[in-house]
Order: sequence, then C-alpha cells, then structure tokens
Amino acid sequence: MNVERVKVYTEQLQQGMYVQDLDRPWLESPFMFQGFIIDSVEVLHQVRDTCEFVFVSVEESIGDIRPRLMVLASQPPPKRSKPPRVKITPDDNERENFLAALRRSRKTYDKTRTYIDTALEDVRLGRSIDTVQAKQLVSDLADNIVRSPNAVVWLTHLKNRDEYTSIHCINVCILAISFGRCLGINKVDLNELGLGALLHDLGKMKIPLEILNKPGKLTVDEYEQMKQHPTYGHELLKQHDDIPLGALDIVQHHHERKNGQGYPDQLPEFKIPLLTQIAAVVDVYDAITSNRCYHDGVPPYDALNYIYRWAETDFDLELIEKFIKCLGIYPIGSLVVLSTNETAVVISASDKTRLRPIVMLIQDRERKFYKIRNFMNLALPQWSEGPTAVKIQGIVPPEEQNIDLRRIVDEESRPVQ
Repeated sequence: MNVERVKVYTEQLQQGMYVQDLDRPWLESPFMFQGFIIDSVEVLHQVRDTCEFVFVSVEESIGDIRPRLMVLASQPPPKRSKPPRVKITPDDNERENFLAALRRSRKTYDKTRTYIDTALEDVRLGRSIDTVQAKQLVSDLADNIVRSPNAVVWLTHLKNRDEYTSIHCINVCILAISFGRCLGINKVDLNELGLGALLHDLGKMKIPLEILNKPGKLTVDEYEQMKQHPTYGHELLKQHDDIPLGALDIVQHHHERKNGQGYPDQLPEFKIPLLTQIAAVVDVYDAITSNRCYHDGVPPYDALNYIYRWAETDFDLELIEKFIKCLGIYPIGSLVVLSTNETAVVISASDKTRLRPIVMLIQDRERKFYKIRNFMNLALPQWSEGPTAVKIQGIVPPEEQNIDLRRIVDEESRPVQ
C-alpha cells in the first residue's frame, strides 16, 4: 500500500510521528510552526489537548513508526463516544471579579464615548476640541487596562454599524494600549499611544458624508479624498501644544505600510515609529472585525489569519506574531462550542492557558439561551481533568447561533441598579 499520510485520532498518536496537518487552522493552535515531530510526552499531550485528529506524514515520521501507520491506514476509524453531559456550576469568584471589573471599566468607556462623539462633531463644525480631557480619559483607560485588561477589551464588542467611526476610535485606543502593555511599553509611551489611537480618525470629519458613508466601492477620486483624512487630522491637532509628537505621528501615518505603498506619505518601514505601527495593526484588526456600511465584520480568528498573511507586504511579521500572542488562540469575544455542546463566549485570555480560557456560557446543548450566564475557567482542575473535563471544540460565527454579542456585552457591563 502506497500511503503518503494517515489520518490519526489523537489517542492513537505515538512519539516519533510527524504531524503534517491539524484538524483546525495552525493559527488556532499553540504550535508555532506548521509540521513537527512528536518528540516528547509533553508534545504528545499538547496535541491531544488541542485536536481530535491530525494527519501524520509516513515519510517524515521517525523510528519504528511506519508499520504502525500502515495498520492505522488500513483500519476503519475508531468509534467516537458521545460527549458526556456535564452538570455546569458557576465559577462564582471568576464571575464576580470579572463583572465588577467590567462594570467599573464601562463607566470610563461611556465617558470616552461621550467625549469622542463631541470631538467628532466639533471637528465637523470647525470648532476646537478639548485635548486636555482626551489625555485624562486615555490615562483612565490605561489604568483600567493595567488592572483589568480582559474586561476592558471585552467592551470593544459594543459595536454598532451606524456609529462606526466613534466606536472604532475607542476600540483602537483600547486595543492599542492593551497591545502596548503586552509589549512592555512604559506608561508615558502607553498614554501617547492611546492618545494618538483615540484621535487617529478625527480627520474623517473633513471628508464629505456621501464618501464616508458610501455603501459601495469608492471611485478613484473619492478614494483620493479619503486618503487625505490623516493629514486633515494631523493639521488640526498640531495646533495644540499639548499633543506629543508620537501621538501626532499616529494620526498622520496610521495608514502607512512597510512596503511603502501606504498613505499619505508612502513611508518605508524603517521610517514608521513603533507606536504608529502598533496603531496601524489594531486599526486594521478592529476595522475588519466590525460591521460597516459596505461590509460585514469577520470573526476575530479570521481577522488574525488575514493580518498574518498581509504581514508579507503591510506589517512587520514579528510584531504581528506578538499581536496574535497577545490576543490569544481564542481572542476575547470569540464564540466557541464546547465538548459538552454548550455555546460560550471567551471573556478572558492568558498566555499561560491559551487553550483553556475563561468562558461565559450562552446556550445549552439544545441551543437554548441560559437565563444566568455562568462562567467556566477551563484551566481549573474540575474542567481540565478527569471525567468532567471540558474542551473547546471550535469557533463559530455568532450569526450561526443567532447570538447578538453586542447585546450580551451591554447587558453584562451595565452597572447594577
């Protein structure tokens, strides 16, 4: 029998087998490289925790593995047992701690939302904006992110197609500060990054509304007008003595790309400062995950796949890899199906437990909505070991499950009356 690769269920794996493909995208796994040898018990357990099955290369496997693979190739697949029904109980501490942080952060989020709505309107009407308040709000957001990063990032899912520009400004600010924190950027630069991110699209208010809100593709002339918005914003803000140079550069150059094909100045990569590169990455990420007048947003994991591919021409690859690591295998806000067939949303990610985040249960296994959305920390022993172990089976788009994530985030983040 001439077999190049064999589908192997993970309980049948052995050391020495070469994993050529997974049952899921590589970026959705903890493995840095596509294709690897199972060369230790630790790697073996990691593959079993991640996948239901993999494809093993016969030629690239090592040791006395080929006969075993030939046997597996000739056998029918093993019978898969139905996942056990697990009695779900709330992880009370996780729930209370997260919701307290979420509701505390929502107050700062709402103040920032009110500010940016006013600032955008002031620019449209030719009035001056309050940069002192902007700096204070960014500082407050940064403090919240340092204390409770997952809760603040969860608020970026308060998205509304009809209010894209203002919400996008807040989201880019939050995501930029969060990413900067992951990179170890100091507090002064973190606030500078956040300020530039919050104000990065002010210049769009100088673009005619029929272009800004056009549902179809822009004409060449319309696109040339749109490409002026970074310069409009920069010209407006440089009149204020209290806006630092780093923030001004973000406003002017957040659409520049490493291949020199960005706008408005076609800068090569070495002339784009790190803070501006960070803002550019999160700007694209939030834009493609958002519903806009001319397209529907994509799920977070798809967005990371796209950005990873675009790194070849647009972004620094190492920076993109760090961004993916910062957001996690299952980015906050990802809708997932568990091995118990419940549907949940990821609310917390950690580099140490990338495959086992904290999730909020949304639907039971019959797709009925839970009245109380309990939490599960999948890294805790009761959910990661023994007969009650629960795994993430995969990520699903919210519309497939008829789930309105914005409404859920809004309900859970409202202060208790």
